[in-house]
Order: sequence, then structure tokens, then C-alpha cells
Amino acid sequence: MKIIPAALLKSCGKLLLGVEWEPTLGRAAVVHLLSGASFSTFWSYVGVWAIESLDATATQVGLIFLLSAVLTPPAAWVGGHISDHLGRRRILVGSTGAQSALILSLGLVGQHVMWGIALVVLAGVVWAPGRSAVNALVADLVPAESRDQAYASLRTANNLGVVVGPPLASLLLLLGGWAAFLIGIAVLGALTCWLAVILLPDRGQTSKESTGFGQTVRVVGADRPFMLFLLATLLGFMVYMSFETVLPVIAVDSFGLAPPTWGLLYAVNPVLVLLLQVRLTRWTKSWPSALTLSVGVLLMGPPFLLLMATSDLVAVTLVVIVFAFGEMLWVPTMQAVIARMAPPHMHGAYMGGYTSSQLLAWMIAPLTGLQLHENFGDQAIWIFFAALSAVSVTASLIAVRGVRRRQGTGMPHPATVLPNEPSDRKA
Repeated sequence: MKIIPAALLKSCGKLLLGVEWEPTLGRAAVVHLLSGASFSTFWSYVGVWAIESLDATATQVGLIFLLSAVLTPPAAWVGGHISDHLGRRRILVGSTGAQSALILSLGLVGQHVMWGIALVVLAGVVWAPGRSAVNALVADLVPAESRDQAYASLRTANNLGVVVGPPLASLLLLLGGWAAFLIGIAVLGALTCWLAVILLPDRGQTSKESTGFGQTVRVVGADRPFMLFLLATLLGFMVYMSFETVLPVIAVDSFGLAPPTWGLLYAVNPVLVLLLQVRLTRWTKSWPSALTLSVGVLLMGPPFLLLMATSDLVAVTLVVIVFAFGEMLWVPTMQAVIARMAPPHMHGAYMGGYTSSQLLAWMIAPLTGLQLHENFGDQAIWIFFAALSAVSVTASLIAVRGVRRRQGTGMPHPATVLPNEPSDRKA
């Protein structure tokens, strides 16, 4: 069933990404775009909705984000593991559909604050497995040597959705208030489910080798390079989230930038990602993964140190631009490296671990950054995140060395040597 002419998709993909549009990856990108638009639309306004519709306090809004950040990482990992058994599409559709239903039900809670908080938190939890499933699907469908390019393409599509989301929310609010807002996001989620069903394959490389939960935990725990990569991912995303959550507060509160001015500066980031993400990944394709990861993280954290010397508009703009290039190098490369480390039947579990680290950083980064701002001042923040970058690079390099040593000496992957218990075979 052809919904969008193939020639139009190919032309748009070439214009936006700078590469030929690969059909299977293109379909995944369309689904990811709509998913990103739905997610950004909802979470950009959920705090305002809670205050205006539920009459919630600022503390209660903070509780929403705290509970979501605590509960979504394990949900992402478990969802990735389950997708190894049930297939990626089923998890993505179930996850997105459940989130849409929960968002729609928010219109029925009235001013019952606790019910509203519970439903919002649950919506975040059920959404997390779908994100792991999409990341694993790329690992299933794309050869190892092309995954960095594939993840870059998917990231470009997601950023386009994030750019479209907030203006869409504003339009819905103008047309029909919060009721139209909730209904519109639920419809967007339903559209995502429908397109996922007709565009995406039912299963990736799941197989009879799929392991039970206990066996998966043992394999992941025994894979030391992977655990180091998870640490590097967590620390790298803490630096990434500092740009998303901490820098805006400092820019307005300490640097004296007007909120509209910061909004324009922040818009530079997604525009650069849309225009350059895939192209930059292609230009650096010949770089070793260790070099790309190191340069990427070091372009994200240490540039914040410039703000210790000056906080004028030119310095902040320079930090924003350099940071964008750093994240474009680091994020898709880290995804591709972790996907290459995973046995084919455990793509979901490994990419679920990656997603969990990302979501955990979402909670820790603003908590630590803003506490440093409150107790020690701005300079402590920039030193802290620069130090996190250094530790992330170190962990990545040690992990890469461990992977090379395992491959060079012919050491088996933990998935091939740990015994599978009878209970795991039934899982």
C-alpha cells in the first residue's frame, strides 16, 4: 500500500539528508518523525497543562518529572528485552497506542491532581519501550558498517518532529484549548501506530536464540565493555541534558538573556542537526569510532568553560554551535557502536540499555546542575560538565580497547558462554 509516492519520498530525503533515500530506513524515519512530534508536543506543555487544568503546584509538577525519570529507564530496558521476543513493531505499536490512550484519558480527570500525575507518569513509562524498539529495529535491518549513517538519518527525522511539535501544540491550543491539545496528540499517536503497522516489518532479527530475562541480565552484566559504554553514555547524556535543561536557566537567570533571545539561540541547534547531521556523519565515516566518540564528547562539555571567562551573546552562541557539532558526532556513533556489540538476538536488550542511560541522564543532569548553580555558582557547573566529558571519553576508550581485545584474542561473547537455565528457555 503506497501512501506517499516513492519519487516524492526519494526527492525529499535527498534534499533533507543529502543521501539517497533507502526505502526501509525511510519508512522507519517517517514513523520516528511522527513519534518525535507527538512526544515533544506533549512533554513541552505537560507542566503548563498540569498547572492550568489540574491546578497543580510547582512541587507537584516537579514530582511528575521526577517519577517519570525514575520509572522510564527500567521500562526502556525491559521493553527492549521483550522486543527481542515479540518483535519491534508490536512493542512500538503497543507502546505508542497505550501512551495515546492515557493522554486522551487526561481529559477525564477534571482537577483530581493525583490521578492526573499518575496518568502522565504512566504515559511516560509506557512510551519508553517503543523508543528502545525503534533503536533495535535499525540494528536489525541495517548492516553494521552503515548503522552510524542510519542512526544519523533517524535522528534527523526525530529532530524534525521535535521542531514541528511545539508549534503544533500552540495551534491546537488556539483552536480548542486543552481538550483539542489532548485529542490532537492522541490522534497523532494513533496515526503513528497505523503507519508503523503498514510500513514497518513485523520482526527484526529475533530468533529461537532469544534468551529469557534472567539470562539476559547475566549476559549484560558479564559484558564489561558494554557496561563501560553504558557509563560513557550516561555521562555523555548528562552533558547533553545540561544543554537542554541547565543552560537555559543560567542563560536567563545569570547571563541576563531575554527568554525570546534564548529561544532563538536554542533554535540554532535543531536547524544545524536537520541540515548537517547525516552529512557530517558521512564526512567522518572514515574516522575510527573511538576518535569520533572522543571528539564528539569533547566538543560538548569543555566548550562550556568559555562561559567562565565571558557570558556575552557571542560566547553563548559559539558554545551552542560547537555543542551541536559535538552531539552530531557522538550520538549516532554511540548508538552504532552499542548495536555492533550486541548479538543479533539481543539487539533489543542492548539498545534498551542505551535508551535507559539516556533517560536516567534526563533526571540526573538538571538535578545536579541546578543544585551546583544554587550552592556553588555558575563556574562550578561548567567545570563539572567538562569533567564528565573527560570521564565519558576515558570510559569509551577503555571499552573500545576491551572490545578489540576480545575480538583480537578470539574470546567469545558472554552470550555464547553463559549457560541458559531451563526457566530462561521457557521465558
